[in-house]
Amino acid sequence: MTEGDALIALMEQDLAIARATKALDELPEKKAILQLRQRLKEIEGVSEKAEAYLRKANAMVARAADEVASVQAKIDAEQAKVLSGSVTDSKELQHLTREIDALVRRKDTLEREELGLMEKAETGEAQVSRVHAALTEGGAKEASLIEAYKIRGGEMQTEIARLKAGREAIAAKLPAALLARYEAIRASKHGIAVGELKGSLCTACRTAIPSGEAQSLAAGPEIGECPNCKRIMIVRKGA
Repeated sequence: MTEGDALIALMEQDLAIARATKALDELPEKKAILQLRQRLKEIEGVSEKAEAYLRKANAMVARAADEVASVQAKIDAEQAKVLSGSVTDSKELQHLTREIDALVRRKDTLEREELGLMEKAETGEAQVSRVHAALTEGGAKEASLIEAYKIRGGEMQTEIARLKAGREAIAAKLPAALLARYEAIRASKHGIAVGELKGSLCTACRTAIPSGEAQSLAAGPEIGECPNCKRIMIVRKGA
């Protein structure tokens, strides 16, 4: 294998590696995983809000229950006075009766409010349950996608490793200075570092070379430089 042949083979190997790497990066499973993770992140945000709402609703229910219990305790205390017979004054009895009636009305109002708060808490609890179920389902789907990606991606990574090993073997055939030149041009020319002289045409930049320059290149060394794109030019391939 001549140096020109090795350069062409090296570029073909690099292009194959680039295509395989791009294909790996664009696997549908990978895209699906990234999209699912974004969705799960959004659901986690909803979960935090739903849990905060539920905590607040439960706290409000607890406070309402405490207030109902407090009013009931006052009712029980006032009724105990009436039933004890210790209050004999009619006006005082009337006052206690009115006080008890007012407390009963207050308790009824508080109980209605408590029921409304309990309904809100139940709604919040149902929302939290739905969100947690969505997260669980999403986690299972993510695990399945990751497993599928490992299978397909693993096969492709094995192929990329094989291509890279082949590249190293080809690169080892080139002088260090020529390899360094190739690498520098490849980095600056979007991966296309080598072209061939076909008549008066550079196969890399697809630009016609003036006949005089083309003849000079053809009469020169096996490896030259395209006067237009400045890439390495293989003037003559090995037999």
